[in-house]
Parts: sequence; structure tokens; C-alpha cells
Amino acid sequence: MGLAASVLVTAASSLGFLENWQARALDLLQTVQGRQYPTDVVIVAIDDAAFGGFGGRTPIPRDYLARVIRGIARSGAAVVGVDIRIDTPTTEAADAALAAALREFGDGGLSRVVLLGPLSDTATPLGAAALGPAVVLASPDVLPDADHVIRRVEPVVPGPAGALMPTLALAVTARLGGLDNRALVETLRAGKPLALPRLGGSVLERHGSPPVVARGGMRWPISYVGREGTFLTIPSDVLAASAEPGHEPAADNPLRGRIVLVGGTFAAGRDTYRTPHGVMAGVEVHANVAHMLTTRRFIRPTDWLQDLVINGAVVLLAGLVLVTLRPLAGTLVCVAGSFVLGVPLALWAFDRGGYWIDFVLPVAATALMGVGTDLLERRRFRDSFARYLSRDVLARVLADAPGLRGEHREVSILFSDLRGFTTLSERMEPARIAAHLNEYFEAMTAAIFAHHGMINDFVGDAVMAIFGAPVADREHAWHAVQSALDMTRALEALNRRWEAAGLPSLRMGIGIHTGAVFAGNVGGRDRIKYTVIGDPVNVASRVEGLNKELGTTILVTEETLAAIGDRARVRDCGPMAVKGRVEKVRVFEVLTDGREQP
Repeated sequence: MGLAASVLVTAASSLGFLENWQARALDLLQTVQGRQYPTDVVIVAIDDAAFGGFGGRTPIPRDYLARVIRGIARSGAAVVGVDIRIDTPTTEAADAALAAALREFGDGGLSRVVLLGPLSDTATPLGAAALGPAVVLASPDVLPDADHVIRRVEPVVPGPAGALMPTLALAVTARLGGLDNRALVETLRAGKPLALPRLGGSVLERHGSPPVVARGGMRWPISYVGREGTFLTIPSDVLAASAEPGHEPAADNPLRGRIVLVGGTFAAGRDTYRTPHGVMAGVEVHANVAHMLTTRRFIRPTDWLQDLVINGAVVLLAGLVLVTLRPLAGTLVCVAGSFVLGVPLALWAFDRGGYWIDFVLPVAATALMGVGTDLLERRRFRDSFARYLSRDVLARVLADAPGLRGEHREVSILFSDLRGFTTLSERMEPARIAAHLNEYFEAMTAAIFAHHGMINDFVGDAVMAIFGAPVADREHAWHAVQSALDMTRALEALNRRWEAAGLPSLRMGIGIHTGAVFAGNVGGRDRIKYTVIGDPVNVASRVEGLNKELGTTILVTEETLAAIGDRARVRDCGPMAVKGRVEKVRVFEVLTDGREQP
């Protein structure tokens, strides 16, 4: 069952049926991991103060952006990514000022500022014709999951006319590595590895290893470093002021040699998104992706084969628990254990190397295994008890299964035995004896089941039945007597049919006693059986044997008679000595149902 559960859960995961649960489990890991404080990426935020300063106008004034870019350039930033679209023309003077600032902050004719594309087709200083060859363009798109939480990013997305565009963080990191727009797009189209910069100590090395493969159709889980405000964020007004003459930034300012992302955080911009760490601005989502690229701290999910091996190991351990405890208790222990052990181990692997060991799958496999084990246990139990109980009583037993562990209760016990069957069997072939007995037992079973009895055992040609256990029955004594009467009627019908077919007839004796017993499962590890134990069992058996002495068919004790009252016509046979008992047992012959005419 454990292996079947592992295969089923692994297949369900591969087909995406558990994606929502797995996503939330990854959210939990990133939340528990705690907060980091990266230094390789700095955010320059156009906040509410800046937005109010230029009159709350959109689009953001291009001359203001120009001052911010110049301030960042003077601060010694390595590369800049602008998470603001500039495809809407404004005044020619303002557009020209921004275009000039972009070109000034460059090398070899290529700006170090990465812009969102595509650019406008208009003939303006910021249009595609004028500015396009001088900048690297990127896509701002980071699509959320079905629950509107951003957990993954597509490094490469389709652009205009089918052209490929890198996401902003990838484009910024590639530009830091010296790639221009054309070389970057060709590399992405070919699916070749990118030798992107990597953070070594506190310095961004221009060509780090290992290389990064990015192509269309890929989706990277974003390795977030913390909640909103984790990255150093500087108001844009500070950088705009740094562009003024006579203002010289400090040599050790936090922007020097860093990746800088410029974006709007003002409330009116509504550029905020849900993430595993809560709501954060879009520019901070891009900062997390950029940091993931420079540190190579990618989230590395396990593949289906690794998942299957992990699940198999977990269910093997869970199997040891489930064979020791009851299915429900074992399942709860195993599921709780999977969480208690799985989450710390997954967190350790995630923190050490970004390995995402999906603890949802072992938990699901364990839970499925427990449910399956419980169903199998119930099926075995049902198949076993179906031979001894009627369907309605079996349903009640299954609903009250804890009672099978054992308890003291009052029951009525019925023993029946055939008269002269031993002598008869000596003259008949075994096959005919078996057929004879099968017909007899089938009729007796039906009579017992009809009155809520349980067949506890068949011993040769004898039957032991219990009334009042395993399901409580206030009328157990009366039901036992009714079963005995039906059994005699059924045997009479069988004898008539057998005599007509030239077969020998059978005679039967029945004894019934009522008393308190222990009822429950007894046995060892390899075999267990539900039965009743106590002196009433012996008394019922001995009472059945008195039928031979008295020449009767149905005998009940005075305890049983007291329980059924005057609902049956009886004949007092007086006190009788029984083997194994000092006190005599007073017995009564049941003649008919009290409702029948004599």
C-alpha cells in the first residue's frame, strides 16, 4: 500500500494535481527561512514624496528621471534597470534630457541603463529609431500563479513580432556582463548558457560560474530573500539631488559597483503584487530575481525519480508505525512525524543549497497509505465477519469497531447440535455428508442472521451463536429464542425435502443461556478472533446436551426465561445437574412462540 501510495502521489505531482499544495509548502519554507540582507542590488524608489513633489503627474516627468539617472551614474552604480515604461512621449525637451542621460551613462556607445520594451515607434528622442540601438530592452512581465501570488518568473518571454525578450532582472545582469541587446537575444534564441556576473564576497564579478541557461518556456521559482523592505531602498529625490552641480557622492556610497533598479512605489501607481512574503512593489520582485541570478541561489526542485525514492523511504518507516499502531492512530502519528521531521530537513536542504525537497509529497503519501491501510483493514474485517454476521449487524459493528477491543456485557448464547450425525456419517460418502451439512448450515445461518445473531463458530455439526454482541441488543434473549424456533422450522422443511428425495433426515438439539461475559478480540499476533468468554458459555453448551436426556429440542435456562417473559410457551423441566457446575441449572423446554396456537 505504501509503494502504491508513493507512485500515485508522485504521478499526481508530475501531472500538476498537487501544485497548489506544493506552492504553499514552498511559501512556508521561504517564510521560515528568515530574512536576509543582500547588498548586491539597491532599489531607488520613486515614492509618494517624490510623486507629490512633481505634482502627482503621470507619466513620470522625463526630466526628473534624467536627474535620477545622472545621480545614480555619479554614485558609481555598475548597471541600472528602470522598471518604468517610457513608451509614451512627453515634451520634446524632457524626452531629450532623458535620452541624453541614458547615453551619457554608457560605454562603447551602449547605455548601462536597461529599459522596458518595446519603445515607441514615434520619431521622438525616446523612440525606437533614435534610442533603440543604444539600450538593452527587457520585459517587465512576471505572471502570478492561479491564486494571484507571484512565485515564479519566466526568464524569456515573447516580444513584439515573435521576438524574444529577457525579463528585467536577466537583462540587467546580462548587461552587467557586457552583452548588448542583439547578442543577448541571439543567445536566448539559441538556448546557449549565459556567463552572467556572480557575487563573490561583496563584489560583483563580471564573469561568474556556473553559467545560466535561460530559454523560452522556462519558469524559475523565485528565491525570495525576505519580505518588503529587505533590499536597501533609497528615495529617488536623494539621487535627483545628487545630479546637481557641486554635489559629489561619497566614494563608499552604497550604490557604487552595485545593480540599481529604479521603480515606482507610490500608492497611485498600484504597482504592488502578492508574494510568499506578503505584498511588495514590482521593482522589489525584480530585485529578488536579480539577486537570485548574481548569487546563483536558484530553487532546485527534486525530479520525479528523487520524489519517488524519498516517498518510498518515508512510507517504509511509516509502515513500521502502521503495523504497530491502529490505522487511524498510526496515520496521525506518521503525518505529524512527516511534518515534524520533513519541514526541518527541507529547510536545511533549502538553506544550504536551494534544494527544494517537497515535504508535501511524503505527507500526502503517508496519509494516503494510512487511509488505504485502514480501508484494507476494514475490508479484511468485513470479509471475515460477513461469514458470521448479517449485513445490517455488520454495518453496525463497523460503525462501533472500538467495542471489538473487549468489554463486559450481557448476552444470550445459543448452542445447537445434530443428533445421531456421527452414526449417519459412517454410512454416507464424504461428498454427500458435506452437501448435507452445507444445506443445513445455510438454513441455520439464515435463521440466526434474521434475528441479529452472530455465528461465533462451527464445530463439526455444532453451531455456536451469540446474541447481544458485538452489537448491543436489549432483546438478545428473545431474539435467541426466535432464532431457535426458526431453526427447528427450517430443519423440518429440510427433512421433508430430503425424505422425498430418499435422503436421511436429521434431528437437532438447541440450548440457550443468558449471562454476563467478556466479549472481544482474543488471540496472538498471528491470529485473532472475536468471541465471548465466561461461565455462561459453558452453561449454554451443557444445557444443549440435556436435550438428549430429556428428549427435547429447545431448552432455555431460567435466566433466559426471565428475560423473555411470557412471550413463549414453555414446560418446566426442573433443576438439572450439568457437568462442571456444583449448582443445578433449572431448564425449560420451549414449545412454541407465545403468539402461536398449541
